[in-house]
Amino acid sequence: MRVIEAHLVASVHAYGALQPVFAWTIDHPDGRVLVDTGMIDSTPELDLAWGPVPYPDAIPRDVVAVINTHLDFDHCGGNRLFPGVPIHVQARELADVRTGRKDTVAEWVDFAGAAYVEHDGDADVLDGIRLLLAPGHTDGHQVVVVDTPEGPNVLGGDVAYSFRELGTGATEGQRRVLELGALTWLSHVARPKVPERR
Repeated sequence: MRVIEAHLVASVHAYGALQPVFAWTIDHPDGRVLVDTGMIDSTPELDLAWGPVPYPDAIPRDVVAVINTHLDFDHCGGNRLFPGVPIHVQARELADVRTGRKDTVAEWVDFAGAAYVEHDGDADVLDGIRLLLAPGHTDGHQVVVVDTPEGPNVLGGDVAYSFRELGTGATEGQRRVLELGALTWLSHVARPKVPERR
């Protein structure tokens, strides 16, 4: 049985309030998988723009693989804790970040021992864990679909900031998630739910 657990790994100031940033672990027969890594520290530029609060002690370390939904600072800031561990990301996302996209810290992406596994579109990572390309927030954004005994769960990252936004189906990624009709977890929302089209 696979179990998904949410971990509060950072907070950022956005939309006039301090917003939570969640990462998730998936208990899998091959070992725990971590989806997104939050933050372990900050930079003066990020402090000025976002006022982030990292929670490095909340980031699980005993994992066999990492999946980044995308490479914005609050989703990959803890990647440096995992040298040599496979980190699954869309090739487009990694390429875009390496050209200097904002909201990313280059040194947090390309660090000593980084072991990126690049994917071009949908892909299976482990039995019962698959990636779906879900562009919108970034061109290389992906979501993670986890098969559970209760049905599929979607770890959505920033496919939307809220379920209200997700329900609009404004982006290709949002439409893909809505089509699944599955229990969905969003990075900035504490509890999962099955999204509904508005």
